[in-house]
Amino acid sequence: MKKFTKVTGIWCVPVYGGSGFAQQISELKRGTEIVCTPGRMIDILCTSSGKITNLRRVTYLVMDEADWMFDMGFEPQITIIVQNIRLDRLTVLFSATFPRQVEILARKVLNKPVEIQVGGRSVVNKDIAQLVEDKCDALFMDPMKHGYPCLSLHKAKDQTDRESTISDFKSNVCNLLVATSIAARGLDVKELEFVINFDVPNHYEDYVHRVGRTCFVDV
Repeated sequence: MKKFTKVTGIWCVPVYGGSGFAQQISELKRGTEIVCTPGRMIDILCTSSGKITNLRRVTYLVMDEADWMFDMGFEPQITIIVQNIRLDRLTVLFSATFPRQVEILARKVLNKPVEIQVGGRSVVNKDIAQLVEDKCDALFMDPMKHGYPCLSLHKAKDQTDRESTISDFKSNVCNLLVATSIAARGLDVKELEFVINFDVPNHYEDYVHRVGRTCFVDV
């Protein structure tokens, strides 16, 4: 967020759980374009009887990984946020996958929706080579025992540890990461060329996002 807004003069505040609540409120009071997760945004809107900030001036609403938010049961939170935004807004939903049953939920927050597809719908990019291997247990400890330093990333880690792990991986401090599906979305590592699925996801959409972490190199 900071990388893209640095040259535009746009002031953004990341509002999400696991980070300082008081600091977020302090930054919001200065005025901002907001980047948030649904739960923490609702917490902020309800604080001090709604005097901290409101969404009445929002004209452009973007939901990234929209299918995941609806599929994980965040529809009530999304609905609350949408109901507090002006009716003449532009709403944009992004995702590499969008099952039909999730689309039905998404249409409840849309007015005259237009769907734009790049490539196929909920399909793996044709340029990704796919190899299936047998299940492998104790992934994190085994490489360490054999002299291969690695990092781990999962939801049991707090937000600070997650950010530190991702930073070390992206900056090549350590180039081996063992992770759950928490790393399937939103992780942009330019040099990442190889993703191994030892425990295959239990639904296709999650798989599409996992293998989508790889980059494509012209040889």
